[in-house]
Amino acid sequence: MKRPVLLLLSLLFAVSCDKGDNYRTFSNKYRVFFSCETAISPYNQLTTPGRFLSVRKIEGKLYMVDSDGKDFDQELSVIQNSAFVMGLAGLIIGTPTFNNDDMSIWAYDLGCPECDTPAARLKFNLEGTASCSKCEGKWNLNSSGYPVSDKARPLYRYPVSFNNGIVTVSN
Repeated sequence: MKRPVLLLLSLLFAVSCDKGDNYRTFSNKYRVFFSCETAISPYNQLTTPGRFLSVRKIEGKLYMVDSDGKDFDQELSVIQNSAFVMGLAGLIIGTPTFNNDDMSIWAYDLGCPECDTPAARLKFNLEGTASCSKCEGKWNLNSSGYPVSDKARPLYRYPVSFNNGIVTVSN
């Protein structure tokens, strides 16, 4: 009799400790699939440390903004338009300057994790800081998207593969 009671209490304790806000390195809250070739501008910036590029899909085009604030657009093929899925509000992709020994490319959601709405898109600068004008939160793109301000949540981060000059963001 003692053993089943201990087992039941252990199970209840384990379930009650999970609050659902556990931090994970990569988010799967929003679906993502995007691919590009780094030999083509403006994607050639993605392999330079400290450079980031925002990418979002608008009416059959990709709309991109680099760390300098310069914008680009690109027509999508029918296949790309149906295949590319951009998370909550789009993507921020680049190579962080710090905490990145293997110089890998990282990807974050362009949407603010505090506001959690597509309308709350982040703006970022050359210093690698992203900010939300709605909640005034700030995050460091160079250190895993952790908050600089008093906001609690890190940015949504997505897995990236980089093979033979092709960057793929997918979860």
